Amino acid sequence: MFAITMLVLYFIFIAIYLLISFFIIYHLSNYSIGRELRTVMLSLFIIISAGLLFSNLLLFFSIDWNAFVSSLAS
Repeated sequence: MFAITMLVLYFIFIAIYLLISFFIIYHLSNYSIGRELRTVMLSLFIIISAGLLFSNLLLFFSIDWNAFVSSLAS
């Protein structure tokens, strides 16, 4: 039961992260000073945020939540 709760909370966290990322991408694309700067900043932001999201997903799903809860209870 705890694992399902953590999964739901995590997906809410991921949805908020993606929503904030879209706002940042929108503002970077519309309010950049120059075309070259916009391309560099968007590429850099997308690559770094995708890498962080991917590593976060790997780390989250590598945790055995049932064992984690049982170790806290004892």
